[in-house]
Amino acid sequence: MSHPSAPQENKPLQPATAIVSNHVRPDKLGEYRQAQAVITEAARKFPGFVGTEVLSPVAGLQEEWVVIFRLESNQAMKRWLDSPERQHLTAQIQGCLADPSRLQVLAGNDQAEPPVAMVFTHRVRKEKESEYRAWRRKTIITQAKYPGYLATEFFEPRGRFQDKWVDIVRYDTVDHLDNWLKSRARQELLAELAPLVESVHEHRMTGLEGWFTFGRRSDEAPHDTPPAWKQALTVLLALYPTVMLLGILMNPFMRHLPFAVQMLIGNICSIALLTWLIMPQVSRWLGFWLVLPANGTASEDRWRREATGLGIVVVSITLLVLVFWAVG
Repeated sequence: MSHPSAPQENKPLQPATAIVSNHVRPDKLGEYRQAQAVITEAARKFPGFVGTEVLSPVAGLQEEWVVIFRLESNQAMKRWLDSPERQHLTAQIQGCLADPSRLQVLAGNDQAEPPVAMVFTHRVRKEKESEYRAWRRKTIITQAKYPGYLATEFFEPRGRFQDKWVDIVRYDTVDHLDNWLKSRARQELLAELAPLVESVHEHRMTGLEGWFTFGRRSDEAPHDTPPAWKQALTVLLALYPTVMLLGILMNPFMRHLPFAVQMLIGNICSIALLTWLIMPQVSRWLGFWLVLPANGTASEDRWRREATGLGIVVVSITLLVLVFWAVG
C-alpha cells in the first residue's frame, strides 16, 4: 500500500463504508447472532472505527441480515477488511449461512470536509415503546436515502439514571445534515413521533465535544460528555507531544519563514492530527475514565477508575516532559 505525500496527510479523511449481506440458515440463527456480536465488538475496538449498524430481516421486505461498518478512512477500512482478526471471525460466520456473504465497499472522499453529528434524545411514553421502535427503524431507512448519510448509533434507556432513548446521527457535511433536518420527509416523521414521546431534545456536536464522542462504544452513555477538567487534561496529554514533535520535525523546513506563518502552519497541522488521528485514539484509550457509568458501578470501582485514569494522564505527561527535556 503506497504512502500518501505530505500535503495529502493533512487533508481531512472521510469514512468508508462496508455493507455485508448474510442469508442465515434458520437452524443457525442463535449461533449467527453470537458470532455477529463478536465481530461487531471487534470492529468497535479497531483503530478508526466510526459506527456500525446491524439490521435484522423484515418479512416481505428484507430477507437477509444486513451489517454496515464505517471506518474513518479508506486506509482504515482496508486495514479492517484485511485484518487476520476479521478474516477469522468472518470464517466462523460462514458456517451459519445458506449462501456466501456478499460484501460491498463504498470508498470515502478523502478530500471532503469532516463529518458532523446530531444527538437526538427522546423520552418515550411507556405504552408507546413498540410504536417508537418501529418509528425509529423507519427513520433510519428514510434518512439513509439522503445524500451524505453515514451512520446512526442508537442507545436504549438504562434505568432511572438514563431514562431516555438516544440516537447519534452522522452525515458527511453540515450541508447534507441540514438538508435532512429541513426535509419534508423528516417533518412528516416528526409529526408521527409527537404522540409517542413526552419530550425531544436535539444537540449538534461541535468543538472539543466531538473529540470525546468520536468512535465511542455502544456501552457508554452517548449524551454524557466528560467534565471540563478531564477534557482539559486529555487535550493537554494529546496536544503537548503533538506540538513538540511537529516543532522538532518541521523546524528545519520552516526556520526561514516569518514566525506568524510558522505558527499558522503548525496550528493547522496540530488541529488536523488531533481531530482525525490522535484525539479519537486518546479518548478511546481513556474512555473508562472520561465518562464513568452513572448506574451499576460500585463506589470503590468508581474511585479506582478515577485514580487510575488521573494517574495515567499525570505519569504520561511527566514522562513526555522528561523525554523532550532529554532530547532538547
